[in-house]
Amino acid sequence: MVLTYPRVLKFILIVGSILSFRYLICCFKNDDINKLYKIWSLIFLIVIIDIIFELIFKFNILGFSSFMPGRIASFSGDELNIGHFFSGFCLIFISFIFLNYKNTSIQLIIALFLIALSFLIGERSNFIKSLLIILSFVFLVYEMQTKYKIFSIITLISFIVLILNLNPGYKLRYIDQFTKILANESISYYFENSVYGAHYNVAFEIFKDNKIFGVGIKNFRTESYSKKYNNLDHKFNDRRANTHPHQIHFEFLSETGLFGYFTFAIFIFSSLYLCLKNYLKKKNLYQLSGMLFVIINLLPLLPSGSFFSTYTSGLFWLNYAVMVGYLDKSD
Repeated sequence: MVLTYPRVLKFILIVGSILSFRYLICCFKNDDINKLYKIWSLIFLIVIIDIIFELIFKFNILGFSSFMPGRIASFSGDELNIGHFFSGFCLIFISFIFLNYKNTSIQLIIALFLIALSFLIGERSNFIKSLLIILSFVFLVYEMQTKYKIFSIITLISFIVLILNLNPGYKLRYIDQFTKILANESISYYFENSVYGAHYNVAFEIFKDNKIFGVGIKNFRTESYSKKYNNLDHKFNDRRANTHPHQIHFEFLSETGLFGYFTFAIFIFSSLYLCLKNYLKKKNLYQLSGMLFVIINLLPLLPSGSFFSTYTSGLFWLNYAVMVGYLDKSD
């Protein structure tokens, strides 16, 4: 439990940050708040330019390059997780564009371009998340005929299919590695024949041994190495150990048990309920962008980074802060 207490302190700081952001939203003028979103959008734009630069020259503007075919490093270097940053800020950027530049056609082109760019980053799980949140935003917010939206999606799909056929790296990541899963017509094949499945398997066993309170935040990284799990029935059990289970639900169950899992679930769904009611009245796009990011990142099955890491949780709680910051804010 040694690693748990600093993480608890971090969550106290997170609560303080959320309250501070809410104070900013409630007490500052909209023009001043818009300056903050402008700064965030400029930072995101720099990342977009850097990703395009790397796609062209095979290294980013700082000289970082990916060691894996079909992946982009950008500013994340060897971590290869710029896709999560991309998904964390793409809707804030789209909302800023939507509110400040009223040309609907340009808005739609930018949204589709960001989906295509997320695909080219090569992080499959983060691409699916970016795809879902951007398409949800487009269909909920953009006022244009449905046939134009459908035509745009068909164009996007055609672009993706073209890239998959022309680039072996993307074909390997997005098609070849899933061929057996599709052929077996069962998600269980994926769990039984992947390293991620080994992580999920040991996480579930850890949960069964510590059902109420789990093994403590950030303690999966030590418990998964325990000899008591050496003989689990999984093809990749020898590679089961890692810093986290790579899935948020398994992470909560194994590290916080049923108590932490349901406490978090009640807290999040209560927040989403209140924010949805507020959004339906006020139609604030930044609040909607925060809600969509939170919802999509809580989907089961999709692999994820460690929720309790500074990087992953920072993006989650930033979008959560944006989501709750507008509760009962007067226009």
